[in-house]
Amino acid sequence: SEGIAITSSIHPDAETHIEPVRYGKGSNALGLLATILTDGGPGMARQLRFLGTVFRHPITFLRSLSVWHWSERSIILLVMQTRDNSIRLLRKRGLFGRKLSSEQGHGEPNPTYIPIANEAARKTADIIGGFGSSTVNEVLFDTPLTAHILGGTPIGPDPDHGVIDGYHRVFGHDGLHVIDGAAIGANLGVNPSLTITAMAERAVSMWPNKGEEDRRAPLGDTYRPIDASR
Repeated sequence: SEGIAITSSIHPDAETHIEPVRYGKGSNALGLLATILTDGGPGMARQLRFLGTVFRHPITFLRSLSVWHWSERSIILLVMQTRDNSIRLLRKRGLFGRKLSSEQGHGEPNPTYIPIANEAARKTADIIGGFGSSTVNEVLFDTPLTAHILGGTPIGPDPDHGVIDGYHRVFGHDGLHVIDGAAIGANLGVNPSLTITAMAERAVSMWPNKGEEDRRAPLGDTYRPIDASR
């Protein structure tokens, strides 16, 4: 398992983007979340479908339990869609104090089953001579899994409509900037790494060098564009 983590991608339809991902040697813990590939959909609970799949393919199920050299034997398919859905992170009180939890955000309900993702997994498994996997949380708890946590500190013209200004400065906290994925206020539907990099480079390109005048508008004033190349 050597090389770049993500090297290519495909768009199987107008709203879906799939990337093949590899993990480095020894990164096997995520394999504990994987189990035998199970479809969802109306008509039967996902858990019952899972039990039926285990009954029909017991050897494949037993193979899915092993994480021995998992990262070296596996291809992860990162499936992203441009649909208008989201999750909301919040802190809840549990038996052992407060914990981080999630709930449905604005937009469409978050899917726990994406048919084209399972189809891609099966075709990939056929090509490499393996078997497809689902995540345990999806097939047992009907809970989706996300890889890209975005949003939380949206850009806005003032504190009533955002957390940071157009220069990525936090309103009311001079000197504090947010220049990571938290500043992205929408579902991109693709890997956000290049967008995060571009926004971060734009933000820091407008920082003044030591001893130079800060050409950005004062914190709290109306945003004005500046030529960062000057």
